Formats: sequence, structure tokens, C-alpha cells
Amino acid sequence: MRNISSLIAICALAIPAMAQNQQTICFESFDYAPGSLGTLSGGSGWSNDWWSGNNFDDGLVVTPGFDPVGNRMTTNLDHGGSYRLLDMANLGSLLDQGAIGADGNIVWLQFDCQRTSDDEYGGLILNWQWNQEGLFVGSPYAFYEWGLEQPWQSPPQWVLGSNCDVQAHLTTRIEFLPGDERIMLWIDPPVTNPDPVLYPPDLETWVLDFRFNEIGLKSGHGADPLDTGFDFDTIEITADSWQPSYAVTNAIAGQTANFDIANMGPGNTCFIGYSLTGAGPTQTMFGDAAMTPPILQLPQQTVDPNGEVHFTMPMPANAAGLTVYTQAAEMTGVGSGQLSNPVTVTVQ
Repeated sequence: MRNISSLIAICALAIPAMAQNQQTICFESFDYAPGSLGTLSGGSGWSNDWWSGNNFDDGLVVTPGFDPVGNRMTTNLDHGGSYRLLDMANLGSLLDQGAIGADGNIVWLQFDCQRTSDDEYGGLILNWQWNQEGLFVGSPYAFYEWGLEQPWQSPPQWVLGSNCDVQAHLTTRIEFLPGDERIMLWIDPPVTNPDPVLYPPDLETWVLDFRFNEIGLKSGHGADPLDTGFDFDTIEITADSWQPSYAVTNAIAGQTANFDIANMGPGNTCFIGYSLTGAGPTQTMFGDAAMTPPILQLPQQTVDPNGEVHFTMPMPANAAGLTVYTQAAEMTGVGSGQLSNPVTVTVQ
């Protein structure tokens, strides 16, 4: 019975999933009813609700949105910001001192924005809460063009000829490097996450080392403090894949499944867990796993020099129709590790 159970679980791992170059850290489309932004909690990848001032209305949700999903957000108080913390769980190798910014990673920030008042500045700030304003992306003070700034550290830079009164999709590439960080900005790029060689950025600069765990949206310094407004929509932060990921083929009962786990450290140990009872979440030493107890484990694997695990297993015919919830984990140190993407499959 134990052998059959293991084989069935192995069959369940034969999932038509493909490794992806990018993973989403957080996303917000302001899919809320019009009104105060404070205490709202939609989107994904966040650890708390929106904070938008003591009266909850430093930011407002207004209609329509810039994209087909939800509405948009507009600033509503001179210099008043709306802030939200990212969920740091399971971000693994992206983290430095508990915030995003470990050297060797590339992080992308994208959002739609437009000035709708006479504000002198407005944009999105990447904060390390209570520590540092790391990077401002939007329209720095007084030139009404799109640009970048590291608050209190370096002077702003603008994309000459751009216009913050015209709705734009701003894409920022952040290379976290030893020492200073390399920043690139595109205005309305023709592709998502553009290759800097094929699509030279509209602005490229360097800023001092920083990290972040929070975003802030704010504007201000207009002639009329009551007439405040920069609009935002479709905020997304992604990164080159940092988790172990599955790529599986031939998910057919009675045949042999080929499945791979990639994006791990050479020589590390890889575990595969599975559950027949549900998708969790269940707290583990690796973070919240998408499996419901009892969680069983297949034989551990050693990661090859390319950072991958490749193996095949026969799938018994009696596994057809079984739904299994499974996830891999990489041990990265004593008592530490990171989870792969969770997968759920009904074996064919």
C-alpha cells in the first residue's frame, strides 16, 4: 500500500506546468467600489490593507480605471500618501535584511499614471518602512515630465519632452548590484519587461544601495492644496524567477512522467511534498505550503550543477482521476529554504 501511495503521489506531480522567467510579487488593479482607499485589501502579494491617512481618504478610488479591470486610485490630499506593505513571505533570495534588495536580482515595477491637477509632483515611492525612501518613480518636482529620483540622496532626472498630463505606462527595471543600483525607465514600452539592448530605456541612472518592503502613492505642492490629483492604476512588481519551479510533461496514467525542477542552488537538497486532502495553506519551516495535512514526502533529490533536478517515474493506471496537491521545496541552509510554485492536478 505504501508503494502504491507513493506512485500515485508521483503521478500527481505530472502537471502541465512550465517554468516562467518572471514571477509576480504583488499586483493591484483597484478593483473596488468608488470611495475611500483606506482599509481596502484587494489585489495580491500584500501583507496588510491600504493605509490612507487617519480619515482613510488621502487616496480615493474613482471610476473608470485606466485598464479594463476595476477602477483607479487618485491622490486626495496635498502631500498625503497612501501606503501598503508587501508580503515578504516566500521571497527567499530576493531579500536583504528582510526587505527586497539582495544583490544579484532584477526587479520590475510597472504602473499607469497621469496628472489630473496642478500638482508639482506625483508618483510611486519604494520604501523600506521606517528606514528609507529608496526610489521615486513618476513626475519629480516642478518640471511636469516623467522621471526618477532617490529622495534625500540624489537630484531628480527627467525624460525630456515627456508630459505627466498624458496617461503613461511606466516600466522601471531595478538591478540590485554590489554597491549602487542600476535603474532604467521606459515610458509606454512596446513590450513587457523590455530588453535594454533591443529597446533602449528612456532614462538610465544609478542610485545608492537601497531595499524596500512598501509602496507609497502621493502627490502635492499645487497652487490649490484642495485640488490634488495624480491617478494610478495597474501596479505590478515582478522579478526574475527566484523560486524553484516545475516543468512537467507526459502526464498520462500508465505512462512515464518526465518532470523537472529548476532554479535552485547546485548541491542543495530538494524535497517534494504532496497531499490528497486539500490545498492548505499549512505553515511549514519553508513558509505557507499549499497543501493540507497529512502532507507526505517523496524521496529527496540533490540539485545538479545546473541548479536543476530531472527525473522520471512510471504512473500506474489506477492513478487516473486522482486530484493531488503538491509543492517542492529547496533547502538553502540549516533550518531555511524556499518553496516552489504550488500545483494541483487531476491525473489523466
